[in-house]
Amino acid sequence: MSYKKKLSEILTFLKFHLFLQVVIAVALGILVGILAPKFAVDLRLIATIFIRFIKMVISPVVFVSIILGVCSHSKHGGVGKLAFKTIVYFEIMSIIAVVLTFAFMLFFQPGVGFNITAFQGVDISKFKPKEGSKGGFTEFITHMVPENVFATLAGDNLLAVIVLAVVFSIAILQMKNNDKILQFFQMSNDVFFKMIGMISRISPIAAFGAIAATVGQQGVQSLVMLGYFIIVLGISMVAFWIILYIVGRVYGFDPLKLMRHIKEEMSIAFGTSSSESVFPQLMNKLESFGCSKKVVSFVLPTGYAFNLDGTAIYVTAGALFIQQAYNIPFGLNEFFILLVTILIVSKGAAGITGAGFVTLSAILAAMPNHIIPIEGLALLLGIDRFMSDARVVTNIIGNTIGTVLIAKSEGEFAQKKTR
Repeated sequence: MSYKKKLSEILTFLKFHLFLQVVIAVALGILVGILAPKFAVDLRLIATIFIRFIKMVISPVVFVSIILGVCSHSKHGGVGKLAFKTIVYFEIMSIIAVVLTFAFMLFFQPGVGFNITAFQGVDISKFKPKEGSKGGFTEFITHMVPENVFATLAGDNLLAVIVLAVVFSIAILQMKNNDKILQFFQMSNDVFFKMIGMISRISPIAAFGAIAATVGQQGVQSLVMLGYFIIVLGISMVAFWIILYIVGRVYGFDPLKLMRHIKEEMSIAFGTSSSESVFPQLMNKLESFGCSKKVVSFVLPTGYAFNLDGTAIYVTAGALFIQQAYNIPFGLNEFFILLVTILIVSKGAAGITGAGFVTLSAILAAMPNHIIPIEGLALLLGIDRFMSDARVVTNIIGNTIGTVLIAKSEGEFAQKKTR
């Protein structure tokens, strides 16, 4: 009786701790990959099904999220200077984060050792620009323009979906009585978030299949390569933290004091793997640190919506890792298009629950000609949850330091004594 009770308690505990489920699933997947490699390779089907579920909701979620984001931020029309300064600062820091990650990924090249084409017989020619395609900036811009409203929403051209959403948002804002239509989109947004939550519940099973197939197909060496990728990703994030620290010192405050001030919120976010879980507390802590309520109430929500630096670093590293693993040749045009796609799509998808993996999926789907295969996400599926906490912490560091910097530049900061 006590044995059954103990087992029931363990199962109940696991039910509410997705991270532990993923850890156990990954461990079992590695074991299966080592002991039964042929069987393990067939388990890739599980990861493929999971990725298809993710692809199913990408376009509608991005479309609705952008509409709500644009329409909600229009209410802050009276803070034009603050809004301009906030957007410029966050955009500059996003570019720095992405370019920095590009540099580390191209220098260390953690995905080169996989060479997926040798194992799967993948024809990389289908991931090259189509015959007759000129490529470059002109084609990239053309690819962004939607041809048909319904076809765009039903298709897989995410850049066109983003443009359509922006145009749709402007049209809604020009309507005098738009409350009902915005309420409809808010309700739709809630439904899609529920769907993503449901899909996320099967992520441990998908992680099991993905890591088992990877180990079964490429051996234990694949774990070393994935570990190498995590290290390079960590180096990129630490380097970005150092840049944020330097910027803070230039503006005359010590970011380490701020980190000590919000250490409890950071630990909660790390444990829950969600920066949203501490949003109200962070607003209070930033005010008690010395930022004015006016700045905090605008800058922090804007940062949460459009400045997830940790997510930007992760999706950049993930996209390049898959490109390297599939041994897809990239020239300057392709690298430039990937850079611009990341900067655009990561803003549009920043409000999505489970932003890291879903946003990476969205970026691969948005690339013209789908030059980086979205199927490559299966390589990262098994380790995605382990990188989530680092993304969350980096997001919080970037947004809180940004809020203090903008408050100081606006003369809306008065340093208060903190423990």
